[in-house]
Amino acid sequence: MATKRKTASTAAPATAPAAAAVAAPVFEAPVESWADTILRTNFASVEQDSIALLQAAGALLESDSPDKVTVTLDQNLKLWIAIKTVLLNSDCPVEPEVKANLRNLAQYVVSTTMLATQGTIETAKLVSLARLNMNIAEGLLSGHRNRMIQERAYQIWEEDGRPEGREQEHWLRAEAEVSGLFKAQS
Repeated sequence: MATKRKTASTAAPATAPAAAAVAAPVFEAPVESWADTILRTNFASVEQDSIALLQAAGALLESDSPDKVTVTLDQNLKLWIAIKTVLLNSDCPVEPEVKANLRNLAQYVVSTTMLATQGTIETAKLVSLARLNMNIAEGLLSGHRNRMIQERAYQIWEEDGRPEGREQEHWLRAEAEVSGLFKAQS
């Protein structure tokens, strides 16, 4: 199944102002775009960046009309261009290998979205873009959780007087504490 995407060649011709006021409302993007979130956080706020990616994924999956597909694809494209832009910033906290992988994924999003400008996009491609966003969000959150556990395990090790051979005990204790924090927040 393919969804027709409105392009400049398929868009309805301009109408008189009176007729435009009666036209059906056009799907609109969120007030702060997902790209704005990424640019504001510099890809350093895991929770906010993950939410932006998950919102974009949800919007891609819910796009059930040509107008929604057009707006959502454009906003998702802007999101990934923002990610690629932030990754070029030397202040971006993302590891170099991860930066390279994310840049490659951004190129995939760009090329997939550009194919859609030819008039149609298969539902499978929308789902693929949505899954990509969900997987990146999950990876960000998982990496953040692991860093929190690592930092807490180190604190526990120091508090216990830096004993030898108790790494696993410290890790498991830290993991339980961090998991408790996540459960308390949800």
